[in-house]
Amino acid sequence: MKNIVRLVFVFSIGFVVLFGISLIIQWLHIRLEPTRQSEGGFLWISVLPITIYGVMLLGIRYSVRVGIPIPLAIMSLVILGLGWTGGLALGMNRITMPVHSQSTLFNLGASGVLLSRSDKAVVFLQDPHNPQSPQVISVPGQPLVYVAVPQEEALQRGLGGPLVSFRTDAPAFLQGIIHDFASTATQLHTRLHEGFLPFLIYVGGLMVLLSSLRFICTLGAWPLANLCIRILVFRGVLALEALLNTPRIQRDLLSLVGSWVPKSLLSPLLLYTLGLLLFIYTGVSHLVKQRSMYAA
Repeated sequence: MKNIVRLVFVFSIGFVVLFGISLIIQWLHIRLEPTRQSEGGFLWISVLPITIYGVMLLGIRYSVRVGIPIPLAIMSLVILGLGWTGGLALGMNRITMPVHSQSTLFNLGASGVLLSRSDKAVVFLQDPHNPQSPQVISVPGQPLVYVAVPQEEALQRGLGGPLVSFRTDAPAFLQGIIHDFASTATQLHTRLHEGFLPFLIYVGGLMVLLSSLRFICTLGAWPLANLCIRILVFRGVLALEALLNTPRIQRDLLSLVGSWVPKSLLSPLLLYTLGLLLFIYTGVSHLVKQRSMYAA
């Protein structure tokens, strides 16, 4: 019981600290640029995925360190993650905060042309330094669309993710991480607009999958190697989550399941399924390890 209380304390402090640091960095960034009012306070949602991934990594590491039993540790991490994330959403859902109009975009460059990685959509801007300027959207296989007064949130939902420029000086690996985190933030923002329950269902699937990765903390005896493995595995989960939310993958999945599963539940269902499979793997490997110890 004492270890569970410690886990609650460490998880809570970690969540508050990570969220606060990310929010401050984002706020300092937008202070250097013109701001606008964002629907539903997109500022705090944009840093929420970083907080979730970071605090879950901290939580599973601490649960292994203090020796909390696997089922109890996983259950505690999922409940803590849902509690903090859901409470934050309830408290800040209606707060409108200043957000840089290019907060989910890379530097636009001088060409005025942007690319949506999700569907290879091209957006031609009248003013390359203002994503809210009139634009022409080109998607393969569809007619050109002219938008005189674009809405950034609606545009992102329509294209299936944030826009990225053809021209950027950021390293490729950093571009991928930023894009995937922005994709997750857009997904959370969209689902919160649909309602608190869809938001909680999606976050729950993400929490279940991340907490099921507890076994990676026991793979080796070298702390530095273990840390690198954890970071790489969490990076892979982030990329997988962004991939599952792309329109093309969604269409392919819908063609497989037909009308059995609503489109909005496809991604969460896959996250829950993967987490459950990892739970089973962890349980079986733990039983095999115990039997080997008794046999020896």
